[in-house]
Amino acid sequence: MLARDAHVARRNAIQLVLQTFLQPLLFVFVFGKVMVSSGFLPEAYKSLLLPGIISISMVFTGIWAVAMPLIAEFQWTREIEDRLLAPISVGWIAIEKVIAGMLQALIAGLVVIPMAWLVLGRGVQISLGSPWTFALIIVLIATFSACGGLALDARSISSILG
Repeated sequence: MLARDAHVARRNAIQLVLQTFLQPLLFVFVFGKVMVSSGFLPEAYKSLLLPGIISISMVFTGIWAVAMPLIAEFQWTREIEDRLLAPISVGWIAIEKVIAGMLQALIAGLVVIPMAWLVLGRGVQISLGSPWTFALIIVLIATFSACGGLALDARSISSILG
């Protein structure tokens, strides 16, 4: 099942790249470049901003990556009916959706670091005092955001189906 989502991701590569990279880029640009260069925030704010941009990008991307494809599958394409007839339980379909959302959230969060160095230039400092803690937090954020997208979608789907 995960191979199917990978194939769909390759087919919709432009949309996936825009969805994954554009939002973190806009966050970095607006809060790091515009707000600091206009004098609203001090120069040191750029380094404080980076972990927040990483996490908020991961949360939004994880929720979006799970909820929107499921909504489309239930409403427009109706391909969820084919997937539910597959010889696999519904729980595994949900797990597959969460794993795909987690991977997209991880990519969105980790791409913020090079974007910040490119857009913000000098003055951005990031240090990993505990890389295992950083990795654990990144994985937990990705997991919770993807599960949150599934939970939000489950509520909307149950209201659609009655």
